[in-house]
Amino acid sequence: MIHRTMGKSNNIETRYLHQEEFARWDELVALSEDGTIFQTSAWLLTFAKWQNLTFRIAGCFKGDQLTGGMAFTCKKKFGWIRVMQIPYKTSFYGPVLAKTETRYISKKESHHQGIIDALVGFLLAEYKLFSAMLPPSYEDVRPFQWRGFQTGIHYTYLAKLGSETDLLSMYDPSLRRQIKKGEQQEHALLMENSPERMLQAYTLEQLSFQRQKLDLNYASGEDFVAFILSLTEKGSAQTYVMEHQGKAIAAQVVILDQAKKRAYYWLAGADEAYLSTGLNQLLLHKILVDLADKGYETFDFVGAGTESIARYKSSFNFPLVPFFSVTKELGAARLGMVIKKLIR
Repeated sequence: MIHRTMGKSNNIETRYLHQEEFARWDELVALSEDGTIFQTSAWLLTFAKWQNLTFRIAGCFKGDQLTGGMAFTCKKKFGWIRVMQIPYKTSFYGPVLAKTETRYISKKESHHQGIIDALVGFLLAEYKLFSAMLPPSYEDVRPFQWRGFQTGIHYTYLAKLGSETDLLSMYDPSLRRQIKKGEQQEHALLMENSPERMLQAYTLEQLSFQRQKLDLNYASGEDFVAFILSLTEKGSAQTYVMEHQGKAIAAQVVILDQAKKRAYYWLAGADEAYLSTGLNQLLLHKILVDLADKGYETFDFVGAGTESIARYKSSFNFPLVPFFSVTKELGAARLGMVIKKLIR
């Protein structure tokens, strides 16, 4: 990692972290209220390799204390414009701030604004497109708005996990009927973090993409299995496969944040021929029960922006929660897009 020129704002020094400092960054992510597994060095480094992106971490320091920063991936567009690019299948992505030990709201806001000002000023000096997808816990995007960023609002469903009885009582009646229908089918739920099950999950997801006419082959099956194996070794992922008469017909890979006792709906796929059996709904229900039994407290459905997907997720009857994206595109990036349109 090349050590770039340092930027200073409000006694905050901003610089790129060296590779030997990545563990320090990951510790900040684990302790921050707004940190997620998707912002760790291990996650973004892997996806950077898959998608031919460059990985960096900009850290904000007060003295020797790492008070915030951002791990990000980037690339050159049109051969000369440096831009940030959020890797595919990275649910949340953006600044991470250290917890502020003060009971005064004004001091907390001033501290956070100072970090964002320093970070954004440092990064926009080099990158002509700044983009972030902030987790639901990140509630205050005013420091970005005050710097001329565009903000977008998105939605997810956030489940509070509990006993199977409590979960069933939450669901829409129509969903409970589908789950009962699935239970009456011949089925086997496999909770195995084996290469075979991971490849089945990947294949079923690709079938779902094909059904939706989406070209989203973000990694080879072999690379996917290697990545999930690396996560399961750290206890950060679990593969679930639903079989019917010995055939894998639905699967999910759930991402696990042990530090925050939160799980994320990350990969899902199903065989179209079995969508009406209730087995897909039964699979997700059993996943929620299993996660609760393992001590996880919340489950993030990670997005509810597509109408058909939102209808399915809403049937579980958990609260709808907003989250924000922020974007700033400087002149060179806008010019590049205009040129690209003109030469098509």
